Parts: sequence; C-alpha cells; structure tokens
Amino acid sequence: MSMLEEGRERGRRAGSQVEGMIEKMQTEFVRTRELYPTIGDMDLAAAIREYDRERLACEPDYGVFPEMKGLLDRHVGEREGFREASGLDETATAYQFSWGFFLSRRLTANHLARYDLVTPWRQCTNVFFPEGEDGVTISNNRDDTARPVYAETIPNFRKDPVPAGDQVHWRQGGVSSAVLLDEEPECCFPCDPIELVPDECLGDIHEIVKFMTRYREFYGPGNQMWCDRSLNAVAVEKTNCRVAFRWPTVNGAVCITACSYLDPELNAFKKERTRRAMAIKGEAEENSVDWHFFRGADRRHRRLIELTNAEAKRGATLWGAFNVVADTAVPFPDRICVAGEKAFPEREPNANWTLTQYASVITGPNRRTLYRSIRDFENLRSITTFTPYLVLGEGVEMKPEWQRDIDRGLCELAPPLDSEK
Repeated sequence: MSMLEEGRERGRRAGSQVEGMIEKMQTEFVRTRELYPTIGDMDLAAAIREYDRERLACEPDYGVFPEMKGLLDRHVGEREGFREASGLDETATAYQFSWGFFLSRRLTANHLARYDLVTPWRQCTNVFFPEGEDGVTISNNRDDTARPVYAETIPNFRKDPVPAGDQVHWRQGGVSSAVLLDEEPECCFPCDPIELVPDECLGDIHEIVKFMTRYREFYGPGNQMWCDRSLNAVAVEKTNCRVAFRWPTVNGAVCITACSYLDPELNAFKKERTRRAMAIKGEAEENSVDWHFFRGADRRHRRLIELTNAEAKRGATLWGAFNVVADTAVPFPDRICVAGEKAFPEREPNANWTLTQYASVITGPNRRTLYRSIRDFENLRSITTFTPYLVLGEGVEMKPEWQRDIDRGLCELAPPLDSEK
C-alpha cells in the first residue's frame, strides 16, 4: 500500500468519528480569544487553514530526520480521507490535524496566554515503580476545576481495565506543562515522533532518549515518563523546543507532576519567560498569579519526588503508591492531593480539585487497581473522604489479605461499571 493510500485510510477512520466536532471547534475558538486576548480580531478559521498548509510545505531536513521520508504523502492522504469520510471542509480538517500545534507553537510563542483570567493550571501527577512488591506499580491524580460537566464522566473513572498481561508500554504517563511565551520551532512539519521510534530503541532507555532528543521540537510540551523493555525508566520535562531528563535514584522509580520543570536550565528558562509575561502585565512577583502558581508547582514536584523515593525504598506496595498521590500531610501548595485550593486566592477565579486518583499493579498474578473519584458535585468535598474501590485484573482471584481490607472498610469491591454511582 502506498503512503498516500495509507494516509487516506487513516483519515477515513478519523473522519468517521467527528460527532460534535464543529461545536467543539467553535467553542475552542471562543476560548482561544479569551486565553490570548492580544490576537485581536484574528480570523482563527483562516489562520488554522493557513497554518496547516504551512506545515505541509515545511519540508524537514531528511539528513537529520530520515525517518520522516515519505510522510508528506501520508499526511496529504490523511486530509483527503478525513474530508471524504466526514464531509467537513478545509477549516475542520486543518483543525483536526494542526490545532494543538498551532496553539502551542504559533500562538503561545507570540501571544501571552492569560490563564489567570480563564482557568487554573491543572496539577496532575504520575508515579511509576518498576520494582513494586507485587509487580510494576503505578499511580496518578487527575486534577481540574470541579465543573458540572464532570458529574457524568468522572464518577465512572474506571475507563481502562486492569491490564490483562505483563506488557508495559514505553510511555508510562504524561501531564500538562508549558512555558508562557515559549519558543517556536524552526520546522513545523507534521510529525509524531512516538510512532517513528524504531523498535530496536525500545530495548534501551538511553536509545529512546537519544531518538526523542533529536525529535524534541516535534512533541510536547508536557512532562512524561518513559521506560524500556527492561523497565529502566526516566522522567521527562518538555517545553516546546527543549527537553531534560531526570534519572531515578531509588529502585528505578520516577514521577512527574504538572506545570513544573526542576531541571536547572529549564527552570531558569521558565522563570525568565514568566518574568517577561509579568512585565507585559505590569506585575511583580508578589502579585503575579502565574509566578505564585509555578512556585507552588515546583514545591509540589519536589515533595512528589520525596514521597516516591521513600515508597520505592520501602518496596512500593499498591496502598503505598495510592497514598503517594493521596498525600494531604502538608499544607497546600506542597501537598499532592488538592481540595479546592487556589495558588493566589485574592486573584484566582477558580479552584483546583483532585477529581480522580488511582494506583494499579499492572504486571504479574496480583494485578489490581485501587481508585476513587469525586461523586458529588453539588456538595464538593475532598476526594480523600470517598472510600476507594478495588478492581481485580482479569483472571485474578480475591486474596484473603485483600478481602480483609474490604472487611475493615479500607476499600470496597467495585460494582459493575454500568451500575456505579
């Protein structure tokens, strides 16, 4: 099959799942005008069409990126197939394939994002223990404003079943992170480095790092965790064009949290850009929402590393991993689990809540998950007041010690997903 036809097939699959896309696109356009007030009367529909054309015309240096050879035909085919299957126009097609890159690379690099006026930054976390007591063990939080829209989607958080086998994907989590007024890459050609990583790289974390460093301008921003087939892991801090790595120090464990770069160079770069944003807004450190939030995110990040390493040293149990992301032992902003706090109460319009959290053993005969979510959006309270559910992996039978946890009221056996309230 030619690359052009492969692209058409991919585009047709995407184009068959566009219900509500036009409404979503229009909502995004409205939100973008609020988030980037200096874009003025920019015609976003025309801008995204032009940017998508620009990306297709921005031929990469194949000497540096030989894996991209032939991809132009596939990208052209994807757009043809998408339009054919969806019946949508060029604007919707460009939105489908280039909107995220347009926001992070073109708008964020040239216009100040006013998160202080629109919504708080999310504070999600991910933790990875390759040497857990029962097998590879992971945990995470997902945080956001407690908007009514979550009343239907969050209570039934158990969207992904406990893995059925022992395969561990090389990407083990990702959270949001970005820099105000970030850099714009020289090349904007559409490329997903994740699909281009050669299979032979996946056996050596250092080869993964080498490959993804070469492609650093084509993915992110955000913080991630990667591991190779031997479960050697690394934490990744990523801006638009820069990347840094934090290697594990205790039993291979790594963790990440949102909106924080602890690498010295990335941290200095973020502070420089934040100060530039403060100057534009006429702010100083003491009255900047952005500055207060980023400082708090860094403190939370350091505490997460401390808790993760302590649990890794003990042996990383399922409950231990769960308690890392459920941490409320110290005041905000250092605490991992949040319950309506604001980084800058005097000026921040919305508060952050931990809406979901879970821990899972994802390999071996003891595969299982502990999870909980906020279930009442009318009378909000901390997620830690809800009893966690226990979900057993496929083919895994209840063990006496797990049943004792249920009998003691520490957790409940999860009801069928379609009946959960």
